[in-house]
Amino acid sequence: MEHMSIEVAEGVAELKLNRPKVNAMNAALLGELRDAWATLEADEAVRGVLVTGQGKCFSAGLDLRQLSSLDRPGVRDFLVTLDGAFGGGFRFSKPMAVAVEGHAIAGGMVLALCADYLVLGKSDMKLGLTELAVGVPFPCSALEIVRHGLGPRAYRHFVFGAGTCGGQQAFELGVGDCLADEPVTAARQWLTTVASRPGETFQMVKRRTREPAMRAIASERAADREALIDAIIAANQTIRGALPK
Repeated sequence: MEHMSIEVAEGVAELKLNRPKVNAMNAALLGELRDAWATLEADEAVRGVLVTGQGKCFSAGLDLRQLSSLDRPGVRDFLVTLDGAFGGGFRFSKPMAVAVEGHAIAGGMVLALCADYLVLGKSDMKLGLTELAVGVPFPCSALEIVRHGLGPRAYRHFVFGAGTCGGQQAFELGVGDCLADEPVTAARQWLTTVASRPGETFQMVKRRTREPAMRAIASERAADREALIDAIIAANQTIRGALPK
């Protein structure tokens, strides 16, 4: 894979995003994520997955330079790939831990919220859901993942506030399960324990816990998808103007 690596050891697969400079999610990275979930799901040697990011960013979110360059059919195709990446991560049945050591913005935070166990580092990083700040509604898959992963107060703060905050403040708002000096170590410890238990039982409980959100994602209305595409097309000029030259 070009934009990520996967290493399996003792039943745990570490999936590391690695697209310089900030792990921005272009169509290629999203496609690799989509395919990785299917591969890891089918691999009986993998009992759990640890998701990390290379460098100072877990992920800065979608590649806005690419997204803002697309015409309507291109935006539609991009969203299909996005749904496969985020939806596949959310539906992934095996235990998934995410360790966030650097910035997790917009789509990066959405991916982190797919976790069964989310560890935030104590480093100087920012987390946030900035979609509304640029005039783009959340895709249905992303919004349901966020709704599932955040409590009401954190949901309102991040979704409607559309800003960013540090890891400590995010944790105090209820984001994540652990705040650690060594988030990868903490996430791996949790994953090793949980993955050693009967897998079928975990998968059944996880599926039933997430079933309402998965039904909502599957029932997205065509009119809502077209309205989302309209909003992205309308925001593209503003997005292009705000991008570094």
